[in-house]
Amino acid sequence: MIKYLLLVLGIFILVFSSILMQASDPSHHSQIEIEIIKGSSAAAIQSLLENRNILKEGSGFVFLARVLGVAKSIQAGLYNFSPSDPLYVILWKLRYGKILTPQQSKVTFPEGTSIYKMGLILKDRGLTEEAVKFQGLVNEGITEKLRKKHWTLFKYISSESLEGYLYPDTYLFFKQETVESIVEKMLARFEELVLPFWEKARPATSYSLHEILTLASIIEKEAQLPAERPIIASVFYNRLKAGMPLAADPTIKYALERPTKRVYLDQLSIDSLFNTYKRKGLPPGPICNPGIESIKAAVYPATTNYFFFVARANGSHIFSKTWQEHQRARQTTSPHPSSH
Repeated sequence: MIKYLLLVLGIFILVFSSILMQASDPSHHSQIEIEIIKGSSAAAIQSLLENRNILKEGSGFVFLARVLGVAKSIQAGLYNFSPSDPLYVILWKLRYGKILTPQQSKVTFPEGTSIYKMGLILKDRGLTEEAVKFQGLVNEGITEKLRKKHWTLFKYISSESLEGYLYPDTYLFFKQETVESIVEKMLARFEELVLPFWEKARPATSYSLHEILTLASIIEKEAQLPAERPIIASVFYNRLKAGMPLAADPTIKYALERPTKRVYLDQLSIDSLFNTYKRKGLPPGPICNPGIESIKAAVYPATTNYFFFVARANGSHIFSKTWQEHQRARQTTSPHPSSH
């Protein structure tokens, strides 16, 4: 009887060992990066590894993971697996979290970058998979989950667009970074830099934070010289107070599906809530993501009597009090001046 049991035990150990030693393709030694998502079940991981040819179908992965106590100890992260890895190596990596150190890319979003162009920057930096999804944040960025998590920021905002709230700065993103993670980092930076300023500055303005960001985004797109931000802000304040349209070219560009470098006369009739030539007051939301200095200028404009400005070739502006002065200023600039 004892001999019989020893024989059965020996066969069991032999079979068990052979299963642990099996590899999907012993001759294939290339390394394949695979991300294991937090909370993934052993069955889900087996399916993922089979699809990537790391495991053979019917490998017994789930059974062995449970028997060896690995199933409850699998650590999430980015792994390097090879089709030549024996099953026991795969289980060992997952059990002890032999995770790769993810590579990070430095990504810079200049002040005044729109969500659409941020997506292009992400694509250019190799984060292609998430770039298109990121661009969708202009329409459906503020989800119910995000609104609850950042209630202080979004509680009074009916818009679902994140335009204006993704702070332009330099960030480090992982190669496998998700849109959700990117957004959290950028919102954290916004809350770090903008909210403390806003809490102190709120009594100085009758506008809401959303309206200030909207105005700041237009200032950001118009101002080439930092010193001119408060002056440009004063022009828009004066126009709003007088009941004049803002008539800001950058809002037309934002409304156009295929914006041109210059705004042409026929484009001024576009039917859009962002057309500040046809509609008085502020547009419904920001047209880009402004930096803190433009936000400050939107709260604390200079005190002037200016209602117009025209750009010089060097990026500076000539400011005018009357339409007649403005027309004379336009004659002194380039043949195709940017005037407002």
